[in-house]
Amino acid sequence: MVVPPRHSLVWLQADGWRAVEAQVPHYRDVITQWREADWPLTVRRHDADCPSDQLCVGIALPPCDGDKVRLPLRVALGSVARWQSPLSIPHVVSAMPSEWRDAATCLHDAALHADVPLQIYGSAALQAITGLSYLHPTSDLDVLMLPSTSQQLDDCVRLFITFEKTLPLDGEIVFASGHAVAAKEWCNAVPQPSDYRVLAKHATGVALMRKDALMAVLDRQSCIPQ
Repeated sequence: MVVPPRHSLVWLQADGWRAVEAQVPHYRDVITQWREADWPLTVRRHDADCPSDQLCVGIALPPCDGDKVRLPLRVALGSVARWQSPLSIPHVVSAMPSEWRDAATCLHDAALHADVPLQIYGSAALQAITGLSYLHPTSDLDVLMLPSTSQQLDDCVRLFITFEKTLPLDGEIVFASGHAVAAKEWCNAVPQPSDYRVLAKHATGVALMRKDALMAVLDRQSCIPQ
């Protein structure tokens, strides 16, 4: 089975639900709610001590009195019934605050025109999926931008800088190697030399990586110097 990348949405078989319920007995009602509503779990970074035949997932609960409860869970890969990539803006826009919707639709259209794959995760996606109240006045709109060419990477930067003027944008630029850099950090790094280092998340941790190392995977290049 292909291992779903970070931020993917996964649905579990019955044995998977039993396994996660046993891991968080104090949140049994939450697990029951998720299972009965057929809501997905979200793939998170692989724990260092997690076996390769298991998947690290999680459930983030709606904020309550400023607290954000996240349940870190593990399931056997064989317990995954199906999975999919994060949602697109059209699947999320109706759950957004009204003042975001026009700008978010324009962002979607601009990304399509530039041929930049763009996905939504985080609070806006969870609110769209569950109907629960995840968004609040200080929430961000978390985007994943997935360039596969140098031109697309340039367009990611242009789109992010343009639309963060009208939307509370946050999120990541995800390179073909699977390394992800905070979009704001990458935009700030653009004028820096090619050996400038940024913090890159990957499947099992984080690492400081050179700009040129990350960009080497673009345009069908495969060498990834650390």
